[in-house]
Amino acid sequence: MRTKLISLFIITCFLAVNNAGAANKVLLRLNLQKGSTYQMTMVSTNQIEQEMMGQKMKIDQNIEMKFSYTVLDVLPDKNFLIEYSFVKMKLDMDINGQKVVMDSDGDSADPMNASIKDLISLKLKLTLNPKGEVQKVEGLEEYGKKLSGNPQMAQTMQMFSDENNFKSYFGQTFNYFPENEVAVGDQWKTSIKLPALMNVEIAMAFEVAAIDKNQVHLNVVSDVDMEAPVEQMGMKINVKMTGKQSGKMTIDTTDGWLTSSDLIQKFDMLMKMKNPQTGEDMEIPMIMNSVANIAVIKK
Repeated sequence: MRTKLISLFIITCFLAVNNAGAANKVLLRLNLQKGSTYQMTMVSTNQIEQEMMGQKMKIDQNIEMKFSYTVLDVLPDKNFLIEYSFVKMKLDMDINGQKVVMDSDGDSADPMNASIKDLISLKLKLTLNPKGEVQKVEGLEEYGKKLSGNPQMAQTMQMFSDENNFKSYFGQTFNYFPENEVAVGDQWKTSIKLPALMNVEIAMAFEVAAIDKNQVHLNVVSDVDMEAPVEQMGMKINVKMTGKQSGKMTIDTTDGWLTSSDLIQKFDMLMKMKNPQTGEDMEIPMIMNSVANIAVIKK
């Protein structure tokens, strides 16, 4: 059960961008320079209420994740070769007074900390097109080797299990790109599906709130809708989750990269399964409220 909670937290993590005149239009695309590095920090604060077999559970949880993206080369076909890596990963969770901590900077004697440290040491090479779509991934096999010794972490990090799962996961990084040039007041929609994270489906609506010099400010509203069977420790569980998120994003028009994002999220989740002791049907409702913030520093 804890693995699914952590997966849900990652989802939140990974759900987890001045008016210059209506005539101004911009085309949002990646326009990267060789040698540039982007360090992205994502912080998510979550409050969860869950009820199981008549017992209520309250969970307070904080996540901090840092990623590094270094532009290794601009290729002849105008695609970009990127080195992608984790820099830091920390999760603090309080479950009815019981503390759980996972920290890449923590004591390596803790198996979970050790697993995270192994991930921090790895790097992927990604080929991205100007719309931020992954054309090629190199290095995933090393993630598989590191995760093979920790089944819980491997299930949590299924997005690194193969190239298709990773492309779906990474695709949300630049899902704010519209098809055409946009001006203040323009709106568009995108959607993504994450097979590795319980088939979560996210529909996102964007609106240009303002264009100020080299920045585009967006209003964002998203809907999450999923229902899928999952299996954990031999137990079959049907999971249904719906929710919304809203907030703001800022994009740098010179390179197309997100500079900041602030989102408020609310999710309702219902898990149905057989009681392993009695065989009777049981339901576990869950409500999660979260605030997710992203900040990017270009070096």
